Amino acid sequence: MKKQKQPPKKPQKQQQKVQKQQVQQNKAQEARPKRQQVQQNKAQEIQPKKQQVQQNKAQKVQQQKRQIQHSEVQEAQPQKQQVQQNKPQKLQEHNKQVKPQRQKRDWKAYIYNSPYLILIALTSLAVMFTSDEIGISAAAREAQMLVCKSYAKMPKEQEMVSADSQGLIQEDRVDIVELPPELSTDNSSEQESQNQDVDSEVKSGAEMENAGERKEESDDIQKGDRLHDEYDDPETGIETAEMPEGVTNYEFYEPLQTESRYYKDAGKVALTTEYPYTKENIGYFDDAAFLGDSRTLGISDYAGLETADFYCDSGMMIFKILEDDVTYQKTGSKVKMTEVLQNKEYGKIYIMLGMNELGYGDTEMYLDQYRQVLQQIREWQPKAIIYIMANLHVSREKNNMETEFNNININAKNAASASLANGTDVFYLDVNPVFTDEEGYLKSELTFDGVHLYAKHYDAWREFLLEHAVTR
Repeated sequence: MKKQKQPPKKPQKQQQKVQKQQVQQNKAQEARPKRQQVQQNKAQEIQPKKQQVQQNKAQKVQQQKRQIQHSEVQEAQPQKQQVQQNKPQKLQEHNKQVKPQRQKRDWKAYIYNSPYLILIALTSLAVMFTSDEIGISAAAREAQMLVCKSYAKMPKEQEMVSADSQGLIQEDRVDIVELPPELSTDNSSEQESQNQDVDSEVKSGAEMENAGERKEESDDIQKGDRLHDEYDDPETGIETAEMPEGVTNYEFYEPLQTESRYYKDAGKVALTTEYPYTKENIGYFDDAAFLGDSRTLGISDYAGLETADFYCDSGMMIFKILEDDVTYQKTGSKVKMTEVLQNKEYGKIYIMLGMNELGYGDTEMYLDQYRQVLQQIREWQPKAIIYIMANLHVSREKNNMETEFNNININAKNAASASLANGTDVFYLDVNPVFTDEEGYLKSELTFDGVHLYAKHYDAWREFLLEHAVTR
């Protein structure tokens, strides 16, 4: 049999070399995860330190920036203040130079660019001159009616003038002139002549000047405040005496230019109605009612007029006195003046309202509402003497020309209400000379807030009212 060939045996050195390579590969495989783990551990340890270093650097940079900005702001602040102080002056100078030119340019531009508006304006003027219903004649009739209503002396005359302006009075007016039975006659001609006299008096009332106004440099100023002496009636021969008639005068001055939509400088200060007043005692106020705001509330609390009725609240206005509930100070309860004035008869009624209206509406609106309230009170209280009390001025510290709360606005409201005094049954009383200085400011030593008096000074107000009493 043949012997099979055996594979040649590898040398022993070669086998050892292969074994070594195998061992090295195994070691490398075992060491690789350990190296990766070590590297990861080192990276994790180093990363927080890097973040902390970066944060510290950012904080230092921010602090440096803040310090630089703060120093820059401190350095620039005086310059900004100087610029802000100089800016209004420069702006005013610029406006003075530019504004007239701009106004002229805008005015011309409006004319050139608005031919239709010009046509409409001309048409409106033509209608005003030609129309009897909405034109100048209609406005004249309304003005005549208002004048008659404002200055009619008695309630019957007010009703007659109002009806006459609307063409409602009948031809027979015998009931207006009431003669005593012993002097009455059946002679119709005498009655007609009397009625004609009444008609002429009413019609002349529409052409009369306001009894509370006077013209500057006029020689007839003193005619209105003369007292009527006794005279002999030419028809009856009986000696009678007419009721004195007072007049409300004004002090005029050069008005200031105001830009407020609430008021304009009236250019005049209303004075207390000139009249032969009598000085009365405290009993004069037994049948008196006071209507007003917080100043009237001060009179109620500190003037010692215990027998008078006070209807007043802080914040009360001429627009609310007959609309809202008012506090009756004797009981502290809320009442409606519409009910009070119709159910209780008063001999004197004092009204002081206007401070809370300084920034409400305008002076014309205030006057119109005051007139309506006065006419309504006169209808309910035909026998009462009505005193329109001037609003007290404010102190120099409280006088603010940048707002509506100032003495010029107060004077405008006072002058408006004073025009409603007729000198017979409606009088205007101005207490300001008692409490103000030479410049018209409320004396600082008399007030705790620049508006209201200290309690001890209301006695002077009471004495002023007692010295200006009207007796029938």
